Amino acid sequence: MLFIQVNDLVVWDIIIDDSSIPLKQKGELSIPKSKKEWNKEDRRSIQLNAKVMHTLFCTLSQEEYNRVLSCLNANEIWDKLEVTHECTSQVKKSKVEILTLNYEAFKMKPREDIKAMSNQFSIIINGLMSYGKTYPNEKVARNIQSLPR
Repeated sequence: MLFIQVNDLVVWDIIIDDSSIPLKQKGELSIPKSKKEWNKEDRRSIQLNAKVMHTLFCTLSQEEYNRVLSCLNANEIWDKLEVTHECTSQVKKSKVEILTLNYEAFKMKPREDIKAMSNQFSIIINGLMSYGKTYPNEKVARNIQSLPR
């Protein structure tokens, strides 16, 4: 996200809004404009979408590129990559539940040194944070202090 925003903040809007296809109203329907009907803003939107698609394609491995090659716009590419790498909301919920259980049941393993235990605890806390779940520092400190020595 930051890599794209550095180039152009409007580009990020193109990814999120899926506004790359100029539309017109025909009754209650929105239909694509013909190329002859495009105005300056429509052309800019199409150009920005192409710019974003190019940027995304250039940053992908061959395997990832093949996965999104059939996508028609930047929003579609982003959505496919997001589902592939960040999972669906149902999978995210399951991962948060598992990490929460790991946090709540966390114990120092037999013959585990403090450094290894601390690393494992950090992995759990960072995993929870990456999914938007946080614990107050006091609660985390209490959890660590309550571990058997």
